[in-house]
Amino acid sequence: MRSKRKKHVINNQDLMSLKAKVIKGKLVRKDVIKIKESSNSILKREFFRTTIITKEYFSQHSKNTIIKDITKVENLNVLNVDPVGFMKEMEWYILELLFYKKQLNEYSSLKLEFEDSFFRKGGDFGESILVQIKEKFGFSLWGIENELLIQKNQNNHTKKELQKYCDNKFQNKSSYLNFNSYLLSLVVNKIVDESDPILYSKTSKKQIENVHHTLKPILSFFVSFEDFPIDDEEIVSMLLSTSVLLSIIDRFNILVKLLLNFPENIKKRIRKNFIDLLSQFDDYRIKHFLFEGSEFIENMKDSDIQFVESEIKLYCGDYKQNQESINRVLKEFYISKSSLDMLTYYTSLQISEGDYDEDILNSAYIFDLVDIIDCYRSVKSFSQTSFEKYVSKLFYYTRKYSNFDLLNQFSMYLNQFLSGSQNDIRIELFDRYISLSYLKYVDNISETEEFLSKTNALSNIDFDSIINQKFDNLKFAAEFEVVLSLLRHSEISITDFEILIEVIERHKLPIWYLEEVKYFLYKYYLEKRDLENIILEFSDTYFRTKNAIFMYPLDEMRNIFDEENRNLDLSKIEVSIFAKLCGSERLKYVFEDYLENNLIDYPSSIKITTGNKDRVRFVLEYICTRDFLSDMALLFESEEQVVNERLSILSKLNEENEEEFDNKYTKEISELSQEVLLKKLVRSVNQSKLTVDSEKIYVKNKKDFDKFFDDFFDSADSSEVEYIPISDQSINLSNGDQLFFINFKEYTPKMRALEGVFERIVNKFLFDDDGLDSYLSTRIRHGTLQGQIRKPFNNNYLITEKISDSSEVYAQNEYIRDIVGAEYEKISDILNEFSKSIDNEISYIKQELLQIKYKSRGIDSGIFNLSDSFDDLEQEVYNKVKVLSDQKQIYDKIVEYIWKKIDDKVSKLQSLIKNEITNNFIDKLTRLEASLLANDVEASIIRNNIATCKTEIQNALEEVAGWFERSQISEDTIVRSEDLISVSENIISKINSDFEKVTFNLDLSEDYSISSKELPFYIDILLILFNNSMKHSGIRSDDLTINASITDEDEGSVIKFRNNYLSNTEASIRKSVEKLEKELQVIDSSLDIPMLTKEGGSGYSKLYKIIKFNLQKKPTFNFKITSEEFEVGIRMGEYSENTNNRG
Repeated sequence: MRSKRKKHVINNQDLMSLKAKVIKGKLVRKDVIKIKESSNSILKREFFRTTIITKEYFSQHSKNTIIKDITKVENLNVLNVDPVGFMKEMEWYILELLFYKKQLNEYSSLKLEFEDSFFRKGGDFGESILVQIKEKFGFSLWGIENELLIQKNQNNHTKKELQKYCDNKFQNKSSYLNFNSYLLSLVVNKIVDESDPILYSKTSKKQIENVHHTLKPILSFFVSFEDFPIDDEEIVSMLLSTSVLLSIIDRFNILVKLLLNFPENIKKRIRKNFIDLLSQFDDYRIKHFLFEGSEFIENMKDSDIQFVESEIKLYCGDYKQNQESINRVLKEFYISKSSLDMLTYYTSLQISEGDYDEDILNSAYIFDLVDIIDCYRSVKSFSQTSFEKYVSKLFYYTRKYSNFDLLNQFSMYLNQFLSGSQNDIRIELFDRYISLSYLKYVDNISETEEFLSKTNALSNIDFDSIINQKFDNLKFAAEFEVVLSLLRHSEISITDFEILIEVIERHKLPIWYLEEVKYFLYKYYLEKRDLENIILEFSDTYFRTKNAIFMYPLDEMRNIFDEENRNLDLSKIEVSIFAKLCGSERLKYVFEDYLENNLIDYPSSIKITTGNKDRVRFVLEYICTRDFLSDMALLFESEEQVVNERLSILSKLNEENEEEFDNKYTKEISELSQEVLLKKLVRSVNQSKLTVDSEKIYVKNKKDFDKFFDDFFDSADSSEVEYIPISDQSINLSNGDQLFFINFKEYTPKMRALEGVFERIVNKFLFDDDGLDSYLSTRIRHGTLQGQIRKPFNNNYLITEKISDSSEVYAQNEYIRDIVGAEYEKISDILNEFSKSIDNEISYIKQELLQIKYKSRGIDSGIFNLSDSFDDLEQEVYNKVKVLSDQKQIYDKIVEYIWKKIDDKVSKLQSLIKNEITNNFIDKLTRLEASLLANDVEASIIRNNIATCKTEIQNALEEVAGWFERSQISEDTIVRSEDLISVSENIISKINSDFEKVTFNLDLSEDYSISSKELPFYIDILLILFNNSMKHSGIRSDDLTINASITDEDEGSVIKFRNNYLSNTEASIRKSVEKLEKELQVIDSSLDIPMLTKEGGSGYSKLYKIIKFNLQKKPTFNFKITSEEFEVGIRMGEYSENTNNRG
């Protein structure tokens, strides 16, 4: 295990010289750097063994090791800003820490006790241990961060209160205190920010992007370790060299975290070169790090053996009879991932048997740990509901408790799980116990047996059946733990895989055992490059346990698929499904081949059978989206055809839907149907205005916005410090030392919070389904633009179409060919290039010019490049809204500001279209005419067509420029009563297949009208009321009569629905109405508007929401029940001016 080191001759003269300089007070930085840069390891060791030298070194050049009073530390002194090389920095770093070996060994023991005590209920969150650590070892970032966590858990402190807690500790403003204050402000955000990991990563990177590169590694390490480039030796070296700014505790924590997270190639070098140094630390994590292969077996302690035997006892036999093992986990063993694995196994079986007792965990642990266990179990069990929520929440906990070994394990687990790499052996290194999971370290049966023989395992499991692959004899989870470890290194047959799967299902083991076996079956096919079976197994995994696909290496699978898919049987629907799930760019072509091979004209014609139902539904719902269909140019010539096909697909899905009528397809069917019909009603307006439905965006995303607005309202309009990069980061003092500077400026947290609000709103405004990009995509880029520009050239027979999407060759121009006869061959290339140039220009307009760019999203060349447009946010928005407390009012101010910037871009765009782009097309026509003349083609009819085309293209582009006049959802467009009736009936019939069977009468007065902006909400109201009549009448559709009306009265519009019902249900209907009236009273009187998002029931809470928030009307409900009919009347009155009806 120990490596032999080459002997170096110690230069005693060098050490004597250093001693002399110390005595004279002349030891300077360059003297120390010379030793640090040396390749003589023995000389470095002697340096740290020489008391007089080390005393001077730690008092002058590395003096922040133990800080008793942080207010007395003033400057940021760094020994060397430029690292001397990774291995040299690492060696020096370890030698520094070894000087404090005794203190750090004591700290390691106390840290373990603190982390265990923190999560246990009924204690003080480990506060007394934390005080003891501080008294012994002084100030540390680790200590302050844990104080913040205690404040958060004990007192539920807000971000503002936590920040104030930190500020109170740093009253003086020296460079060193500023640095710590800034770092801890980022730590506070890490503790309270519950956003998903991607958003948090973006936010944290932005927070430190301007920090000087020398200090950035420290900040990145503490604030977002997930983003720290641990395999970049240069960055790690910089972290090590600048960590001299930190306490010895913080430096030690950095070392341990680095060691356990390093990739294997770096680990091997460190073990080889520094094992004699690292082995001097009495820290179980470092000892685990030094294990190579199966060395851990000979190093098992009694506590490890006891733990494994508790695992064996729980994982063998009836879990109900093993309460003793669970009690030991809860009361005796340290909290670690291995102990939580046992609890997860136990609670999973309880849940599956319907006897889950939540008090078992709640009585032992604080809320956060119980929630961590719940999230872990849900992720590990591939929860079918809210899987992403559990993953995101668990990621949040790994940030919040990044100081804790337990959550470091979970961080590794999540990264392994979601990256498709199931062989990460680093997870166990953080664990307090050598447990069954350590079996993954062994690579043969004899070592497995040696490990198990250390415990009572062999007397409890059927090891002979395992090694002889008689898997049908197995029955306990412990046996499958052993099998799964052996599958990492052993190959078994397909039959054995099938037996394993059958046995797991027979004994009803937790689902993760089945999915791990399936994963190894995938690896089996991968090694054989059997892509066909990989596809079938992967598809089977998705439809069996959807979220289990995250276990698989999707990038690797996509690469294999893209290379080898041409050899597959593309008639199988699973090929397209696989392409979609792994994100292959070949999906479109694979799916087209599937349709062609199966003689299917359109996706909506795919037949759904009992055997393929789930697969066909997946294809129709998730592959054949509107955007995907729009790209299938061989099938669809226009966007109208695309929309109609998508509607046909949704109707098919709706007919096959096994859920209640109010399902996930309703919204899209309604929106697409409205779009088709509204185009006919308001084509002249809606297609000629620039539209963003900012109100709909607000309502739809309000819950998401709330978090950012809460941060804004919770933030202070006060000044705090922020890092400022400076050109001269350090100066050399006369004694040779280097003094490092860090500079800060003040910033306003409330303004910073507004930037967060603004970022969320502007991204939704630009890129939401109802945002600007959606408008440009639907109404312009994928709408009429191409036809509008091509039309003058088509009408004058000057261009043709490509012979295929993938070809650059255009069809012959038969019109011109008939005119010029034999001369055509001379000009065919000219005409081909002309058609190509027109399409290229249109493509440029669509794909580059009419694009949005904001930050990292979009295309730089787009006219709507808004990345640098909001520099005056503080002046134009913040100063106006910082005193406001109404969320919607602030939102409206921000929207107004965004529109102002877009209007500036629109003016430039209109000028560009009318001038430069128009001239480009006219120039192309002029050059075409010249080219024809140069080739002696002088037909007057062609010249006349070219002249006419110049006029027409100019008019067409003038019209296009007019499309970009701003409108608010075409409020000036009126929908008359007859159109409202036809639109409503059309959409209801598309959504509800029983519509034709129902006698439905919708009566509106001839002069009744609404704006087109209100139309979607009226459709929603009628749809909900129609659904209620069908669902609650108890009558067959053929016998149901619904009479509906909308009238204008003095106190507002009134919508009435009256229907017959099954006579024996009158009592239950009356009871339901009484309950409903009470609910509506609660809703109407509550500021929080409860139940508005409640699913199921009658849908009246949704009606209330639509009328009050979307239509901005005051809803009043009136119910009438006779012995034969039920009637509801909804009055939509006006609010008085002083009534606040917004949420």
